[in-house]
Amino acid sequence: MTGEDMSSAQGASATWREPARELPVIGRPDVLVVGAGAAGIAAALASARRGAETWLVERLGYVGGLASFGLINLLLTLDDGEGNQVVAGICQEFVDTLGSLGAARRPDRSEWGSEDPEAVERWRNWGLIWGAPPESVRYSVAFEPESFVNVTYDLLEAEGVTLRLHTGCAATHTAAGSIEAVVVESKAGREVIIPTVIVDTTGDGDVFTYAGADAELVPIYPHQWFRMGGVTGLGDDSPMEGGIYFRTTDPGRVLVPWGGPGFAEARINPVDPVDLTNAELTCRRAVMAEVARLREEAPGFGEAWLDDIAKHLGITESRRLVGDYMLQKEDGGRPFTDSVAQTGHWTKRGVVYDIPYRCLTTPAVENLITAGRCISTTRYVHQATKEIPAAMATGEAAGAAAVAALNTGGRVHAIDVETLRLDLAAGGALVGGGPPADT
Repeated sequence: MTGEDMSSAQGASATWREPARELPVIGRPDVLVVGAGAAGIAAALASARRGAETWLVERLGYVGGLASFGLINLLLTLDDGEGNQVVAGICQEFVDTLGSLGAARRPDRSEWGSEDPEAVERWRNWGLIWGAPPESVRYSVAFEPESFVNVTYDLLEAEGVTLRLHTGCAATHTAAGSIEAVVVESKAGREVIIPTVIVDTTGDGDVFTYAGADAELVPIYPHQWFRMGGVTGLGDDSPMEGGIYFRTTDPGRVLVPWGGPGFAEARINPVDPVDLTNAELTCRRAVMAEVARLREEAPGFGEAWLDDIAKHLGITESRRLVGDYMLQKEDGGRPFTDSVAQTGHWTKRGVVYDIPYRCLTTPAVENLITAGRCISTTRYVHQATKEIPAAMATGEAAGAAAVAALNTGGRVHAIDVETLRLDLAAGGALVGGGPPADT
């Protein structure tokens, strides 16, 4: 029966039965990382550095996601707001490398936690201070996105990661609680990868959704940041007047954090393509209106030009895994014996969350780990764990855990988490933990 015959047989049905077909198997890596945002980059590097054959696939034509061409070029934050670093490891490696290239700006360690008004205002102008008073200088970082991408490509190549762009996850096939095959789709058609362990760093939880894991999802306001060049009068201590915008590592260029509540027209379903399309159109129109307003009203913008608009719509929350443990507001400051990463909170001082390994795993699938903004947390805690440093920390943990699971037949729940913690710490990650008050 042809497709046309099947369509006629179904009559007015709103479904279509796709004919079965054989799909080519293009690889059988030890570890497959799906999604090359900040979390996926860290996961792939952590996996490859531990000797695993590692593939990293990405549906877009670039790496970094929101951290690169989403233009959210701020690492918020690597500290707790009181002068103590809580994220290091691969994220710190990127900070150091970008700094050596002149592509990052950050406060000196001696300033962390300072409430000096001049220091706070200086770093606020770089987009590194957020939240309610009393404010302090945070260990946050402003960076240049093209350099972030270049550093990523260099590191992935040096570690032997097989990178495949323009390739998205289209389906998974499971048996006995494990993913047997991941179907990817590209201009080459539908193909199959058969990994031992999968790390879902899609941000939207695409892999765990296809595999049948539970998730939470709420409507959100989109963002679409942009940059303008040719802005005059931006000295290190000059006030930022006429709007909300931040200095960047390039003279005369500013980053404008447009969008969110009070700016975007309405909340959208962040995994609905119709809503996303409408958001792309409405956000772009609003960005152009803000560009015109800045030129008209903001000092130094009279001859400024639009450099670029984020090519990656600012979706900072979509599906959140309902995993083996869901991190909650009350867990702030609580030590977990299975903690594999930490994060501060970019708008709240003195708040630190241990991130248990159980927030990266799901009871539904045995050989799957997730990392980044879609890990298992409540919406409140998500405001901390969604940020790029936290995503890189959980990505690094997931990549290392995936390699550990190769010794257990891919069973991610069977690994020795204390050994994983020691492994991560030996590599420079800050994993938190300690004797818990209540397990």
